[in-house]
Amino acid sequence: MGRPKTDLIPESPRSCWGRGVTKKIMIINKHIMRTTNEKQVLQQIVNAGPISRSQISRNLSLNKVTVSDIYSQLLHEGLIREVGHGVSTRNGGRKPVMALLNVGYGYVISINILRSRFSIVTSRLDGRSENYESVSTRDVDLATVLDMIDERIANTMAASESRLLGIAFGLDGVIYENQILAASLKGFKNFDLAKYFSDKFQVPVVLENLANESAIYERDFAGEGVYKNLISVTIRDQVSAGIITEEHLYRGHNGEAGNIGTCPMADRYREENVETVNHYVAEGPVLQRIMAYQKLDRVDVNRIRRDYLGHRPELLSILDEFTYYLAKVLGNLSNTFAPDAIVVNAPILELLPELMDKVRDYVSQMAILRKAPLLLTKNSKEASLMGGASAIIHKALGLDDLQLTFGNQRSAILEGVES
Repeated sequence: MGRPKTDLIPESPRSCWGRGVTKKIMIINKHIMRTTNEKQVLQQIVNAGPISRSQISRNLSLNKVTVSDIYSQLLHEGLIREVGHGVSTRNGGRKPVMALLNVGYGYVISINILRSRFSIVTSRLDGRSENYESVSTRDVDLATVLDMIDERIANTMAASESRLLGIAFGLDGVIYENQILAASLKGFKNFDLAKYFSDKFQVPVVLENLANESAIYERDFAGEGVYKNLISVTIRDQVSAGIITEEHLYRGHNGEAGNIGTCPMADRYREENVETVNHYVAEGPVLQRIMAYQKLDRVDVNRIRRDYLGHRPELLSILDEFTYYLAKVLGNLSNTFAPDAIVVNAPILELLPELMDKVRDYVSQMAILRKAPLLLTKNSKEASLMGGASAIIHKALGLDDLQLTFGNQRSAILEGVES
């Protein structure tokens, strides 16, 4: 399927690429254009909608005229929509008109690139995901991977009636100011992935590492504002931590925060033997050990589960090593950062969630002051993808620095709104 002619798509009224430069698809650049008041009003509608102008005014302690002007502007742009009337006050009077974010305004695409596959999902502006796909890239070079991604984005755009507002990419590595400073994947270091795709599709592109995306997911989708300080530990090709402090992502120097996989770790039996955290805990080495004893050249998840339930001693020994060293990592993170919670995102723990009890037991034996609750993510498969979707939704709406909460469909509230 050919790529759509972008000059057939109406130009956004607020283009970050400039009206006079091109008539191709343009995306609103609200992070430059919006004032603080405008951002906060839109944030209220995203997080608390359906909501009335008077309620926004009360929540923000803003003048009703100011709120009404901003509301009318958002309505004119098509970024919000009215869904009916709410309940009038005790004193009577008109029932307030209720507004929601217009999820039909556009959509975003989130892509995760791993060693032997990439996954892709489209998301509406309320964070609801659609069209998840996982694509094998085994024995495929970088140029071909980019072409495969390019084709899927183009096909999505051609099939959609609404417009693409932005793209997010997640991968293992060190990413700072939208540049890849280090990556586990060959060819990605110092490659300007963001420019490559923003030039192709004329939309904003956000790059983030997988652990930070997972942390954003836990903050914006799963946490529902409960945890202001949390750590998401992602176990894939590398072991990495995404750190949220006071609801903001902590990146550290040049985006190097959370790069725990390369940290040295002493052997539990012989302290003079030192390997990295990745050696003991990363997905690849653990699965290699399992495949070696099973004498297989591929991962058989059913066999792993069956051997675990059958108490196969070879498997139990490998998993005990994994849980022991993972507990060391989590315990040290808990004691160092004192988070409200640590959330672990690992396919092997999704397959064998019982292992988390063993991890907790090992942490309980550690002589540390802070022992944060240890949780499993609610969505191992899509957590980092949805975190990426949130990051690019923030960018597309110009709300980079404000908290957005997704995942609450507000069905009970909507039932109370008159259509």
